[in-house]
Amino acid sequence: MPWPTLTLRDRRKQVRDDIATHLPGADATVPNSVLRVIADAMAGLVYDNDLHIDWVVRMMMPDTAEGEFADRWANIWLPQGRKGASYAAGELTVTGSIGAAVPTGARLTTTVIDDAGENVGIEFEVVAGITLSSTSGVVEIAALTPGAAANLDEGAFLSFVTPPGGIDGTAVVAAPGCAGGAEIESDADLIERYIARIQQPPQGGARHDYIAWALEVPGVTRAWATQEMGVGTVTVRFMMDDVRADDDGLPEEEDIDLVAEHLDPLRPVTVADMFVLAPVRQDETVEVTLLSRDTPEVRANIVFEVATMLRARAKPGQTIYASWVREAISAATGEDYHDTEVSNLVPESPGHMIFIDIEFGE
Repeated sequence: MPWPTLTLRDRRKQVRDDIATHLPGADATVPNSVLRVIADAMAGLVYDNDLHIDWVVRMMMPDTAEGEFADRWANIWLPQGRKGASYAAGELTVTGSIGAAVPTGARLTTTVIDDAGENVGIEFEVVAGITLSSTSGVVEIAALTPGAAANLDEGAFLSFVTPPGGIDGTAVVAAPGCAGGAEIESDADLIERYIARIQQPPQGGARHDYIAWALEVPGVTRAWATQEMGVGTVTVRFMMDDVRADDDGLPEEEDIDLVAEHLDPLRPVTVADMFVLAPVRQDETVEVTLLSRDTPEVRANIVFEVATMLRARAKPGQTIYASWVREAISAATGEDYHDTEVSNLVPESPGHMIFIDIEFGE
């Protein structure tokens, strides 16, 4: 039987009634009276204690813990605890005089705007210096500031803190950009991982073991394991929804190498072959017409709801059913009715994963 937490209003009434019951003739309901002040003060203290007990109970349960308490649960169930933030890396095109050198350890900075709209300074370091044999050259850089803010697009400008002699003070991020920076794991993602560990204990190489191992890698948000290549093999495909958001979460070659390196010493020696791969992108277009309110806001809400549905349901080899798409469109704020000719979207192979592009018609 649940134990209800009384509201502050109910606590006040309870204390006032108790005074009236145990002190005949007393009335703790008279405004500004001593008894009312005492009753209300006592009710406030009790109510604050009620809230604290409710909070303690939430922290005691693994599925509702937060912050340091989620960390404590994670440290019990997960070997590595919460995934820390990772550092972006990439290449930089520098210019200057022939023969000028960019030393290892040279520092560069830039300013980006974070999710809160604040200007944030990001610092990078040259990890492999060069001597220019022409007026330009490419150096490898790594962020000294962890997190996704250091993921920069090709063409972004960085400035040397102290420009080396003969080297221009500004440099440009080379293709494909700086990437690999991930934020510290959120409470929601951490709880999802250790709840999976509680519900699915390690079994020395079961399918869910490979998924759990892949999710230990910073930046990996979703993972799947199958016998896609035949009996005795394991194929692990995964997504990096936040780090690779510009490519809809599809991992790049360096991400695949990183996950493979992490999995290799963990997998059982009896596995004949292990394949670590990105899902194969399969783009599908869904046209939405006859919108009840055809505004930019409603369109954006529909795109968001379909993307949310795919985040929850899409995976390699998974058919995206027409009813799922229609349900997502109908869930969009501001949508009352619409028309669409969508049918079941079937992957071309077990490795293909459905991505949907929403188009709007009259």
